[in-house]
Formats: sequence, C-alpha cells, structure tokens
Amino acid sequence: MNYFVYALEHIYTDETHTDCKFLGYFDDIELLGKAKENALTLPGFKTYPDGLTIRKYELNKIHWQNGFNSVIGEIGRDYLNEEDVINQESKSIKELNLQYVFQVSHIYTINTFLDDERIIGVFLDEHQANETVNNCKMKDGFKDYPDDFIVGRFTLNNLLWISGF
Repeated sequence: MNYFVYALEHIYTDETHTDCKFLGYFDDIELLGKAKENALTLPGFKTYPDGLTIRKYELNKIHWQNGFNSVIGEIGRDYLNEEDVINQESKSIKELNLQYVFQVSHIYTINTFLDDERIIGVFLDEHQANETVNNCKMKDGFKDYPDDFIVGRFTLNNLLWISGF
C-alpha cells in the first residue's frame, strides 16, 4: 500500500524576496484545516492568506534523485515535479496511527546569503530515512556535500509556527 502525508507550507513574495515557511505534516485533513485556520490568525500569515499551500508527499519515496546540479524554482525553492503527483490508490497515513514522520532534506549553499534546502523525501521511520541518506551520499550532486543532509523527526498534526512572522 502507498501512503501519503499532508504538508502545510506558506510561500509568499513581497517587494524584496520570496520566502517559504514549513508549518508541519498532518495525517488528518480536518486537523490540517484547523491548523490552517490557526495560522491565518497569526501576523504575517494573515497578511498573505493565499500563501498557505497544502501538498501531499508520498511516503518512502525519494523525490530528488540527482542532488544539486542547478538552482531551481524561485530562489532555489524546491517544487515537486508534476510526475510526483500522488497516485489514486494512495491512502493517508492516518490509519497507521503514527506520532512522527521523518523528513530527509539536503542543504546547498548558493551564496553567503542564500541556502537551498530540498526535501529528499518523507519516511515512516528513522531507519529508512538514514538508509536514504547513505544511498544519496553516493550520487552525483550529493556526494560533494555528504555532511549537508538533515534527518528531522516531525510530530504529526503539530502546527510549527505559533507566533507568526
């Protein structure tokens, strides 16, 4: 069975830059909706309400196979490719009753003032996340930066931004 997790992000552009804030992973669409409503009451988020974005990430899938060969998107912001759309048979991980998911990302320094962090994938357990890091370290675009991987444990259904910006 293929599973997915919801991700809540906020992306906005003002006169000087584009910025993205990751607000959390969710396994329940209703809890995600409540988190979105809460975010919209906070400074910054309520100024740019159209910036709240919901994505679905298929679990245990590597989204970035080849590492950093070029800067992509707005100021290097990572976007999932169109072929990364979740297939119709995938189900939310809610039925698994998990507390956490593990995100693997990689940071690449573009210049002194700008880093590009790309989400490699979201995984059900820490072992799979660490295995993914070990495999990616051998690939072009990653092998020159083997120490720039991050494995993060995220509590599901937890709004990460509670004070706005």
